Amino acid sequence: MYLQCTKKMLDKMDRKKIEMLPAADCDDGADGFYSWHVNYITINRKKAIVCMNNLTKYPIVLYRPKAKDIAQLEKRVKEGIRAAFREEGVPESVIEEYFQNCGNAVYSKTAGRSLVANLNKTCETVRYYYIDLVDEGSVIQKRISLTLGRYLVKFGGEYDYPSERLFRGLCLMKGMPEENWEQMLQIENYQLKIKLMLDGHDIWRRILIPSRCTFRHLHRVIQEIFGWFDYHLHEFTVPDETYVPKKHTLLYTQPIKIRIVDGENPEAEDYLEPDKYEVRYENRTSLREIFGDAERCLYTYDFGDEWEHEILLEKIIKDSQNRFPFLLESEGERPPEDVGRPAGFERYLSIISDSESPEYEFMAEWSEKTRAKKRTMEEINRSLRYYY
Repeated sequence: MYLQCTKKMLDKMDRKKIEMLPAADCDDGADGFYSWHVNYITINRKKAIVCMNNLTKYPIVLYRPKAKDIAQLEKRVKEGIRAAFREEGVPESVIEEYFQNCGNAVYSKTAGRSLVANLNKTCETVRYYYIDLVDEGSVIQKRISLTLGRYLVKFGGEYDYPSERLFRGLCLMKGMPEENWEQMLQIENYQLKIKLMLDGHDIWRRILIPSRCTFRHLHRVIQEIFGWFDYHLHEFTVPDETYVPKKHTLLYTQPIKIRIVDGENPEAEDYLEPDKYEVRYENRTSLREIFGDAERCLYTYDFGDEWEHEILLEKIIKDSQNRFPFLLESEGERPPEDVGRPAGFERYLSIISDSESPEYEFMAEWSEKTRAKKRTMEEINRSLRYYY
């Protein structure tokens, strides 16, 4: 493994304790698949180490590294690679083979203007997405790796995804046809049924979604599959499973164990009561963290109309090749936005079903702007590929 460091990175290291080679001598025999360019940058007055694979441009980020992390840079970079590969669904046997081929780290200066330009571009992208993706409690920022690996990057005269380049490289390493890279992956998926809790109406969606996705991703997926316009505030709540009601109790009336909120909206935080329940932020909480202990939760959209969606974990699929949220089944059309709670929805249905009503024309014209747009499942699933 070659770690080809910028001057800023080398200045933070004890060069007497590392093996250095001229950049021209750093040939890993695999077109740079076992080589990484490394930079030391500042993000919002906080330090970070950004690593970029020479061949695939796949990123690894170490956030707020301490002196001991820099002293053990090889170990920490390999831990970052391992964590990201696992989240991507790369099998352990393939990860181990990659590290065996890497060998021990040898250090050098950066190799050529093109790779340095690519590294700088990667650092700019990390800075841009930092606020939304960073996990303040971890050095290894695997969510940044997964997200940036899904953004198109220029490779010579064409554009490609770093993550897919990585998978093809691992296939070639294994002696597999590179076009079969999806068959190599083992990704845990959840099958969820999301039902709009509206008496007298059967409105639900069934999806597959990787368990590594965050509740921010799930929020966007729910908006997409129901056709909501994301005009209003929202939140997730996890009921207290230990609560034993004296008789049947509706999900939304049960005591709250965890409240998962949009951390970017100060207005939503004004109503939190952290002394009564645990508060988490949706962009930093994965589905795996919640559905490991719970089988259901509640998604509330629009605190005025209060559209409650029950989310039920139906199935765990351990070794799926599915990398993106995917709509499996769909039933019913959601109410128009801003229709005025269930009572307003019933009034809307009454008027729209009677063409003789004096309010029919107004309601029909209004609903054209507020109803979900009609789309096929294929169109929706195409859109969902952009939500991770």
